[in-house]
Amino acid sequence: MDKSLNLDSAGAGDTGGFLKDAAWINLYRIRAYSKIIIAFALIAILASIAYSRNPAAKNYQPLGIDFVKCAAASRLALKGHPQEAYDPTSQWAAEKATINDPRIGFEVWDYPPSFLAMVLPFSLMPYDLALLLWTVLTLAAYLLVIRTIVKGPDAMWVAIAFPGALINVLDGQNGLLTMSLLAGGILLLENRPLLAGLLFGLLTYKPQFSVLVPIVLIATGHWRALISAGVTVLLLVALTALLFGIPTWQAFIANVPATSHRLLVVGDVGFGKIQSVFGAARLWNLSVAASYTLQAIVSLIVAAVVVWIWRQPAPFAVKGAALVTGTLMVTPYMIDYDMALLAAPIAWLACEGLRNGFLPYEKSILFLAWIFPLFARGLSLFGGLPLTPIVLTIVMLAILRRGSTTSDVPVRPRSLARLEAV
Repeated sequence: MDKSLNLDSAGAGDTGGFLKDAAWINLYRIRAYSKIIIAFALIAILASIAYSRNPAAKNYQPLGIDFVKCAAASRLALKGHPQEAYDPTSQWAAEKATINDPRIGFEVWDYPPSFLAMVLPFSLMPYDLALLLWTVLTLAAYLLVIRTIVKGPDAMWVAIAFPGALINVLDGQNGLLTMSLLAGGILLLENRPLLAGLLFGLLTYKPQFSVLVPIVLIATGHWRALISAGVTVLLLVALTALLFGIPTWQAFIANVPATSHRLLVVGDVGFGKIQSVFGAARLWNLSVAASYTLQAIVSLIVAAVVVWIWRQPAPFAVKGAALVTGTLMVTPYMIDYDMALLAAPIAWLACEGLRNGFLPYEKSILFLAWIFPLFARGLSLFGGLPLTPIVLTIVMLAILRRGSTTSDVPVRPRSLARLEAV
């Protein structure tokens, strides 16, 4: 086992040892800092609740602002008008009615009807209760995936404190659901391919994160999972067409070009918020065509790397980490809350390190990936430094190196408590 995990390891005092061995990353600090971050997150949540209850607050935002559109769209569907979720005027009116406050800004509903079906049950309860239930369910699914990879209560503290997860909790976003479906499907792929395909099919509620999955499944001959995913998608389309009517799908499809233009060309959401290569290029004033070209080149290279890793006798943990990291790299539209997906590669690589010993700089890279979502948006918006593609590239290189140094042996769930024995 890598002795650099010891608090008193030699070399921890010099710069090279600080980054190369990262002896400062030990069980004591993992426990302490995770709990400190969670405490600050709870304070932020309480402050957000207090602010949202202040009728005189300027720039008003309710708690879990991004979930308002989900609750509003689901209520339109419950009232028999699901297609109106794709009409800005109707959707905005529904959002105001959902939280009973006209000050709220408009949040566009740009998801397919399959996601509308997923959030439909939340229309049956008040907004605050719906948000609480959404948060609990998605957080529980996320933690279940992490616990499957890494055993022990210490891993749960780290997972909860992960900034990528906390951003989703504060914003009411769906990154935890996305991570659970993608990483959960990968975990089930070998032994439960049909169930894995079901999760991959459900993942299409956010189509930009479903690009690499079928490519990998085809390249590696996971035909049962591929067929299961395809059947799941077809059933989702059929069931939602029956539930909401074909006009709802027509409204969604008709809305796609306008939504893409608004987000990727006009930049209504702000290019500083988009954490992809495309977003970085647009932030630096490259043309739309040049930005798409740059994103396409990166996406093709990443896809080739991920397929190559999956076709090698690398540990399954390395393959899973590559697919999830690659998924974040190939899409032109990715926000900081989507970086919740990074929890899975971090957990898988940490497991490999605990099993075979950490490679030089590996723990520092994992810490960088873990902490970076906290700063990603701020660096882009206020510093003009869209560094997320660079951080993801570093993580992918670490995955490549790890895959070339270990054999294809099934990884049993590991506990962070093993650090105590080092």
